[in-house]
Amino acid sequence: MVSPNDERVVSCDPATGLHLVPKNDLCRAQNLPGEAAECGEALEAQKQMDSPDRISPATIPIAANVKLIDKAPRAVQPEPAILSSRPRLLSAAELHQLYAGTSVPAHRYLSGLLSTAATSPAIALDPVKWFAGISQVDPSSVVAAWLNTNGSTEYEQLNSIGLDAKTSRLTGLLTVKQRSGYDGGPLTAGSREFVAFWVDWGAGFQYEGTTSVAVHDFSSLPAIGLEYVVFLPVDLIAHAQPGGKGAKKVKVRAVLSWNTPPSTTDPCAPVVWGNSLDGVILISPGINVSSGAISSLRYAPAGFCLRTMS
Repeated sequence: MVSPNDERVVSCDPATGLHLVPKNDLCRAQNLPGEAAECGEALEAQKQMDSPDRISPATIPIAANVKLIDKAPRAVQPEPAILSSRPRLLSAAELHQLYAGTSVPAHRYLSGLLSTAATSPAIALDPVKWFAGISQVDPSSVVAAWLNTNGSTEYEQLNSIGLDAKTSRLTGLLTVKQRSGYDGGPLTAGSREFVAFWVDWGAGFQYEGTTSVAVHDFSSLPAIGLEYVVFLPVDLIAHAQPGGKGAKKVKVRAVLSWNTPPSTTDPCAPVVWGNSLDGVILISPGINVSSGAISSLRYAPAGFCLRTMS
C-alpha cells in the first residue's frame, strides 16, 4: 500500500486496534543477514546503550513509519481459574452398575451399605430401601453372604506391624491384592483401608487410635499386589522404663477393616473384610537422670515385631 507521497502506510482496525499490513507487503521468504531481500525492506541500526541496567525510552530506536498506540489490545484472554473438587463417592446403584458382569460380588461392593443398614433400625424394617435403584440382586442372599463373611483376606491383608522408634509411630504394612473391588478408580473417592491399633502397656489392650489409607481400582496390578504403609503416632516416653530396667516389651494388636472402621471398644471384634495381627514391640529405656531433671527416650535403631496371624 503506497501513499500519494510514495510512502508506505499501515492501517489500523478500529475494532481490534491491530495494525493491518497489505497482502503484497508480506514477505514469505526468509532473508538471511548480508543478502539482498527478495521482498520487504532491510533495516540496520546500531545504538550504544548507556548502561545495561538503565534503559530510557529515548535510547530505543523506533522506525519512523510505525505508529505507537497508548494501550495495546490483549491478544489472548486469560482462562478462568479451574476450581478443584473432592473426588465423588459412588452410590450403591452406581457401584452395582460399575461391577455388573465382573467377579466382584455384591456383598463386597455393597458392604458399606450393609454395614449402615445393620446399625439402622429404620432401614432394617424396610430392606427394599437398601437396594433402591439396584436390579437383579436378591437382598436376602446378599445379606446372608455378607453375614457369613468373617475376616476375608481375598482383597486386602495386613502383613506386618511394628514400631518406628525414631518417629514414635506404630506401623502397619498391608497389601491390596485385586485390581477391582475398591469402589471406583483413581478419579473417584474409592474406599479406605482402616487399621486400628491396640497396645497392652501392662493392664490389657488399650485403644490407641485408627489410621487409614485410600485405595482404588486399577486396570493393571503387579503379581504381588500393591503395598501400603500406615502410621499411628504413639507416646513412647510416657511408657519407657528407667535405663537400669532395660527395654520394655509390650503387646500390640492391629485390626484391618476395609471401608468400615474397626471397633474402638473391643480389640477382638470381628471384621468382614480384613484381618488382625498380634505382635510384640520393644520400647528402649529412658536415660537415668538426677532428681528434678526430665528423662528423655534413647531411640533404638529400629523397633521389631513378632507377629502372628489371627
